[in-house]
Amino acid sequence: MTMEQSGRQAFRILLLLVPVGILQHTWYWRRLPESVATHFGPAGQADDWMPQTEAVLFQAGFQVVFPFVLLLLAKLTSVLPVTMVNIPYREYWLHPDRRADSLSWLSGMLSWISVAMSLHMLVLSHLTFQANVSRQPLQMVLFFCLLSSLLIFVFGMVRLSFRRFSRPPKV
Repeated sequence: MTMEQSGRQAFRILLLLVPVGILQHTWYWRRLPESVATHFGPAGQADDWMPQTEAVLFQAGFQVVFPFVLLLLAKLTSVLPVTMVNIPYREYWLHPDRRADSLSWLSGMLSWISVAMSLHMLVLSHLTFQANVSRQPLQMVLFFCLLSSLLIFVFGMVRLSFRRFSRPPKV
């Protein structure tokens, strides 16, 4: 499977995650207190709050909008001048003979990062809402596992990018 095909698959997954996130936020909305904890200190104790509606809409908006912003950036690379695309050896990889393939690969990579961000926000919203509903501290072990997973995935994708766009083959 090419990265372009993989990117299309990631986009379809992202389109499935959007309604799941909306359902999650709708379900929790009815159960949350009027003042929702939105930020937690190192021990998991709430230290900042928002009104219920604003908190739910903000988190839902971030969960839906941010991944699609990444996808928009991926699509913009096809119309940007070569000098605005920052990859190693860009003159080689964005030469007209290789440009479409290289940009397709970048688009696929950003599509998977978008899926990872959407999943991250889905689980983070769940943890945040659970802490609010149960009136307990945020589960910090789960939070750090979630954050670590996202960072490992993103750094892995960056590493794949460096490998993909490493030195051009010798002719």
